[in-house]
Amino acid sequence: MTKAQIRDRMKEERSKMPNAELVQKSKLIHEQLLQTKAYGQCSKIFSFVSFGNEVDTRELISRALAEQKIVYVPRVEKKNLEFYEIQNLSGLIPSKFGVPEPEINPELRFSLSSCEPMETALMIMPGLAFDLIGNRIGYGAGYYDSYLSRFPSSQFIKIAIAFDFQVIKQIPAEEYDVLMDAIITPTRIITCKPSITI
Repeated sequence: MTKAQIRDRMKEERSKMPNAELVQKSKLIHEQLLQTKAYGQCSKIFSFVSFGNEVDTRELISRALAEQKIVYVPRVEKKNLEFYEIQNLSGLIPSKFGVPEPEINPELRFSLSSCEPMETALMIMPGLAFDLIGNRIGYGAGYYDSYLSRFPSSQFIKIAIAFDFQVIKQIPAEEYDVLMDAIITPTRIITCKPSITI
């Protein structure tokens, strides 16, 4: 299947999920993620804000904030993705597509300081489909691949969260596609890079 065909299939499968099932399976994913070394040791978390029938991230974000972790969420600006620190979820505003986003505030935008080396952060990745070696199919705009290319590959531990049916045998990959370090579903944690302890 082509990437476009996989996207269509996954959107259709996800749209069939009853809300109660989505909530239950999201909680199972949360439980597994919260037990990882990557979550426990990181002080900075970068997470998409769930929209529609994506795996829920709002509970994860609220939990991380309550644990005094620094949380950044994304905003699309022109053709680029930027991440802004937030203190809570109530200040987010819907984009033209209805996706909750932070307001623009240059003081809260994440950037690497040339003076202060930053510890590895956790990036919770969205996506429509994944394979066992960490290939990912997003929504087609390439925002995350472009954003992550701006930083050293070791800057983020990239953990995708997905429902089990979203993990398939093989995904067509391009050289610029960023690989996941791990994928967490309701039933398992898939480590895509053996050199990284999740």
